[in-house]
Amino acid sequence: MDKKTRKLLDIASRSSLFAYAISAVAIPVSLLAITRELGLNLTQAGSLSLISSIIQFGILLGAIPLASAFGKIRTLRYSIWIMALGLVLFTRIDSYITALITVLVIGFGQAILEALLTPLVEDIHPEDDGTQQVFLHSFWPMGVIFGTLAIGDALSRGVSWRILFLGVAVLAALVGFIFPRRSKAALPRSPADFSHAGEILSKPLFWLMGLALAFAGGAEGGFTFWTASYIQIEYGTLARAGGLGTALFAAGMAIGRILASRIASKLGLKRILVLSVSLALLGGIGFYFVQDLVVLYGLMVLMGFFIAPFWPSIQTYSVRRLGGDPTMIMVFLSCFGIVGFSSANFLMGVIGDAVGLRSSFLVAPALLAILLLVLLIEDRFNGQDDAKSPA
Repeated sequence: MDKKTRKLLDIASRSSLFAYAISAVAIPVSLLAITRELGLNLTQAGSLSLISSIIQFGILLGAIPLASAFGKIRTLRYSIWIMALGLVLFTRIDSYITALITVLVIGFGQAILEALLTPLVEDIHPEDDGTQQVFLHSFWPMGVIFGTLAIGDALSRGVSWRILFLGVAVLAALVGFIFPRRSKAALPRSPADFSHAGEILSKPLFWLMGLALAFAGGAEGGFTFWTASYIQIEYGTLARAGGLGTALFAAGMAIGRILASRIASKLGLKRILVLSVSLALLGGIGFYFVQDLVVLYGLMVLMGFFIAPFWPSIQTYSVRRLGGDPTMIMVFLSCFGIVGFSSANFLMGVIGDAVGLRSSFLVAPALLAILLLVLLIEDRFNGQDDAKSPA
C-alpha cells in the first residue's frame, strides 16, 4: 500500500468516527425535545439505546464475514450510508414504536463502524504501539464536541430536531465518499468463519477483558447519554447549556486521548489504564455531590480526560495480550463494550424515573470500581508469550 492510500484511509477512518460520534449524540442532546414531543419517560428514552445495542451485538458478529466477503473498505462505506439512511428515517418518527424501528437502522450502520474502524487502523499500522489507535479514537470526542455544541445551540434557537437529524445524515453520507476504491488498498484478508473464535473464547483472559470493556463502556455511556438531559432537568437550563456539559466531557476526552497517544509507548497501556480508572472513580463519586453548574462543567472536563483512554487502550492491550486475529478480538470485545454502554444508559433511565437522575449517576463509579479490580487482577491470567510487552 502506498503512502497516499494509507493517508486517505487514515482520513476516511477518522472522518467516519467523527460522523459516527455526531450521530451517537444527536439523540441524547435532543432527548428532552424528542420525549416531550412523543410523550416518552426516561426509561423509554434509555431503552432506545438498549434496544439498539441488541441488534448491534448481532451485527458486530456479522461484520466479520461481511468484511471477509466484501472487504473492510467497501463494508465501511456502505455502513455509513445505512446509518445516514436511518437518520433520515428518524426525522419521520411519530411514536415510540417508530422511534425504535428507525433506531435499529441507525444502529445497524453504527455497529459496522464500531466493529471495523479499529481493525482497519490495525491493518494500516500493524506495528502500532497504541499511538495510532488512541489518536483515531480522539476523533470520537471531537465529533461529540461538535455535535453537542451545534445541535444544542440550534435547539435553543428553536430549530427543529428533525431538521438537525437531516443535516447529520447529509454529513455522514458525504464521509462515505472519502474511502478509496478497494483495489487501491491491499489489506490483510480477514477470516470468513469463526474457526479461530474457539481459541479466543477458550481463554479466561478474553472474558475478563471483555468485562473490562463492558464496564468502561458503561461508565463512558452514562456521561455521554445522560449529561445533557441531567443539566437541563437539574438546573432548569436550555438545550445549549446541556449540550455544553456533554461537549466539555468530550473535550476532556479529546485531550486525554491525544495525550495518551503521545505517551503510550513510554508509559505503557496498562499503567495508563490503572491511573485513569482510579482518577475517574474519584471524579465519579464527586459528581454526585456537586451542586454548582460551573463546578460541574469543570468536573465534566476532568471526567472526560480520565475516561479518555479506556476504550482504545483496552482493545489494543487485549490484542497484545491475547494474540490471534486482531479483527476478531476487537469485534468480540466491542460486543461487550456496546452492551455495557447501552445497558448503563437504560439502567440510569430506570433509576432516574424512580429516584432522579442525580442518583442514577452513581452507576458510573460502581462500574469504575469493578473495572479497576479487573485491571489489577488481569495479569494473573495467561495471554501470549509476550503478554507483558504492552504494560
